[in-house]
Amino acid sequence: MVHKKCSVNIVFLDFLLSLRCNVKCIKQVVMNSEIILEINGYKCNLLKYKYCFSRNIDRKGRPVTGVLGGNIYIEMESNGSNCILDMMLVDTDRQRPAFFSHAEHFPVWGKILHSIDDMMFRELAFDEAYLYCYDEIMNATESSPMLTRFLISPTRLDINRTIRLDRRMDTTDGFWWEEYKEEESFQSVVKINYDNQTIYIIDAYWIDENGMKQRCLNVEKPVTLYIKVDNPVVGKLVELSFEDKDSELSTVRYSGKINKEGIIIIDKFKMN
Repeated sequence: MVHKKCSVNIVFLDFLLSLRCNVKCIKQVVMNSEIILEINGYKCNLLKYKYCFSRNIDRKGRPVTGVLGGNIYIEMESNGSNCILDMMLVDTDRQRPAFFSHAEHFPVWGKILHSIDDMMFRELAFDEAYLYCYDEIMNATESSPMLTRFLISPTRLDINRTIRLDRRMDTTDGFWWEEYKEEESFQSVVKINYDNQTIYIIDAYWIDENGMKQRCLNVEKPVTLYIKVDNPVVGKLVELSFEDKDSELSTVRYSGKINKEGIIIIDKFKMN
């Protein structure tokens, strides 16, 4: 005959074992996370990324500056490509106007897409950014892979398409981050040729030989024009008309399809 106290202890022990099993099962539920970096057309998977914002404070703990920081730390498993390092070193052989002057550095642009269980968790879109630190680390005594780490300094940054920041010298004071303001000179309405819809162009630019975005469309030679729309319908063909108010023979027509980035790419664009 089993003693009553012993029976209670056995039941309680079974309860603890079942609870431990349930906790173990919960810990085994791991969300699938994927981080993809797209930079200047190059795409790769990331292990880690990090960014931070801060303000300087006085002795009483009150902020005395605007928002600082915003540089993006990237960590990825090394592969056979040197694309990232090439982007950083591409301007090292450029000639300087004078010994003490600085050469104009080539910017980079792109975004970080962080998804969890196939749902978008975070999107960082950076533009007019610069690579300023790069290192690779490998330990022959360990089984871990070789790692590539680098830092990106953006001057335009969008977080989840809702927080839009700017610290470009030509649009801000350049000391700290400010709220991005749409450049009104590039706002226009374009009618497309399907369903009588109207879409909004929020940016139009081409990229010069220095990697800089240029928005003057009256160019002397053909360029690749990038037109970003606000309400894209991916894959739809759009017909565009461009007019030069300073010229009588001013209208030129082009067409292109909207890609998944909401951009229409027009090759060999020229106003006349």
